[in-house]
Amino acid sequence: MAHLSFHKRFSRGFTLIELLIVVAIIAIPLLAVGILLSGSSRVWRKIYEDTNSPIRQDATAVMVSLQNFGRQSNIVNYQVYKIENGAFLTAVPPFGQSVATGNAVEFRYWEETFNPSNPDADTLEVANTGTNYALYYLDGKELKVDFGSVVNGVGGVSDNSRQTANIISTQTLARDVDLSKTSRLFSHTVVGGKGNGCVNTNLTLTNTQGINIEIKFATMLRSAWPR
Repeated sequence: MAHLSFHKRFSRGFTLIELLIVVAIIAIPLLAVGILLSGSSRVWRKIYEDTNSPIRQDATAVMVSLQNFGRQSNIVNYQVYKIENGAFLTAVPPFGQSVATGNAVEFRYWEETFNPSNPDADTLEVANTGTNYALYYLDGKELKVDFGSVVNGVGGVSDNSRQTANIISTQTLARDVDLSKTSRLFSHTVVGGKGNGCVNTNLTLTNTQGINIEIKFATMLRSAWPR
């Protein structure tokens, strides 16, 4: 009889309370995993939005454009300008110093029809210091670039003025230049009245959400003509 009572006591199954306890134990880790997945999703979404935000796209456009056209440009014929009251003035170093700063820079480069790095380049092309130009300049809080053709030696700037007659296109690279940081975006070292061919870019972008992106890099001009 005692044996039968023992068997009945252990074969009656789970009570409702025991089932609820088991469900609660299982639910806790599942809930934790759900929270982690939800938080992870929000984090990844924020990372994606930050990475693809307009201000970061502008920062990338600035770096890619200046590096691309700067590297293929003529070290013999480029210029950093200081814009004052609409006039493009050649940037010169302060007295006793060697670094000139400005808010515009003009590069000149060649179309594929003339390659100055070719050792067989025609010597009659000695006056051809670039067939095209890229003029980067600060316009208010926007950094823009003019692409155009060099005609009779005239590129993006002539007589201290920005030239528009031979512009092929104008692009706005960045719209949120923070002028409170600096308005002198470009600089280079001048030795004997000539630039050393390394243009430094230094600017900060700040959007309406308060996101700041500091852009600092150097562009080395690699071509030289005439030799």
